[in-house]
Amino acid sequence: MKLLPAALILTFTIDVAVGVGYHEAAFKSVRQARRECSVQLRDGTAGRGECSTRCRGLVTRYWNDSLGLPAETIDRFYQPAAGDAEYYDLTEQCLGEVTAAIPLEDSCRRADCTVQCYGDQYGQLDGETAKFVPFTDLQHRRILMECVAMLGVPVERLALFVKHGIEYYQDAKCLLRCFMLREGHYTDDDGPDMERMSLQCEGNYNDEEFRIKARSCVRSLKEQYLDHCSLAYRIAEECVNGEIAVKNIFLGTIIVVVPSNALDLLPSIPLPTIPGISIPTLIPNLPLPTLPSLLPNLTLPTLPTLLPTIPTALPTNLPTLLPTALPTLLPTA
Repeated sequence: MKLLPAALILTFTIDVAVGVGYHEAAFKSVRQARRECSVQLRDGTAGRGECSTRCRGLVTRYWNDSLGLPAETIDRFYQPAAGDAEYYDLTEQCLGEVTAAIPLEDSCRRADCTVQCYGDQYGQLDGETAKFVPFTDLQHRRILMECVAMLGVPVERLALFVKHGIEYYQDAKCLLRCFMLREGHYTDDDGPDMERMSLQCEGNYNDEEFRIKARSCVRSLKEQYLDHCSLAYRIAEECVNGEIAVKNIFLGTIIVVVPSNALDLLPSIPLPTIPGISIPTLIPNLPLPTLPSLLPNLTLPTLPTLLPTIPTALPTNLPTLLPTALPTLLPTA
C-alpha cells in the first residue's frame, strides 16, 4: 500500500476544514486579485490598455462601472491609522474631486484615481489577507436553485413564499436556512456572520451598536430551543433585518427565478395557517343578538289599573232618583 506524503495529507485536511462551514463563500486578497488580472490582461488581451485596478475591483466586488466609484466594502482592505479622525472625510473629499474631473465613461482611469484616494487618505493597504467576496445576483440565483433541488422544494411553491410570506411555510424557512448556509453567512452553531453579511449587504451591519443588539437577539432566540429552520428564519427576520438584508436578498432572488406570471395565477389559493395559531378575523362571524334576548327570560308583572272597569252598557235596574207620583203643592178645591 502506497502512503501519501504527510505534507499532502496536511494540505488536504486544511482544505477540507476550510471548505466545511464556508460552503460557496469565496475569499481573496488584493495580491490574489492582482495575479488573476495580470493573466487576463496580459499582452493587451482586454483591448482597454492599463486597467488592472478596475479588474481587481471587479474580482473582489468593490467596483461597479455604472456608479464609477468604489463600494464602501473596499474598506475591508484598508486599515486606518490609529488616532486619525479625518481619514473618512478626507477620502470623501478626494473622491468628489476625482468624480468631478474624470467622466464616468473613462472607467479605467476613474478606478485608478478613486482607489488611490483610499491609499492616500483612508489607511494602509492590506494586500495579503484574504477577505470575503460578496456574491453577485447570478450567483444568488444559482445557489437558490441548488437549495431548491437539494431540499426537494417544488419550484411552483416559490411563488407562494413571495405571495404569502416565509413565516407561513416550514419549507420556505428551510430554504432560507440553506441559502444562508451555502453563502457562508450563517451556521447553526454560531448564528449569523456579521462581517460577511455586512459585506454582502453594502455595510448595513457595520455599526457596533447594531451588532451588539443583534448578538443579544440571537442568544435570546437560541434559548427558545427552536428547530433549525425556524431559528434561522427568526434570526434573519428579527436580529439581522433592515432595508438591505440577507432575507430581502433571498426574496428578491425568488422573484427573479419564478415565472413573471406565477403570482397572477395564485389569487384563488387561500392563505395558509400557521400550525397551532389561528388567525382571527377582525369581527367574529357571529349573528347579532336580537334586543329581547339581551334581557332575562322573565315575564313582566301586570300593573293594576288605576280605575275600575266601566261596563259599556248601563244596567236597567238602576233606582230612580224621584218618586213616581209627585205631590201637589196646592190643596184641592
